Amino acid sequence: MANVFFAIAAYVFMRAFEVLFSDQKGRTWYRRTIRVVACAVLYTAVASMLWFYFNGLHLLGFDPK
Repeated sequence: MANVFFAIAAYVFMRAFEVLFSDQKGRTWYRRTIRVVACAVLYTAVASMLWFYFNGLHLLGFDPK
């Protein structure tokens, strides 16, 4: 269950980053940073789904107990 909460927290972080820096959307650093953050959130979501379906697959690096 901790994996799911971690994925939700990562998504909240990404959305907060988008809102906080919404006036910087045209800048190169923003586009690169949001891509990195989005890739991390995507990995977290996939790792959480795989842990849920294949209980015991620890792709995030911690035991969710």
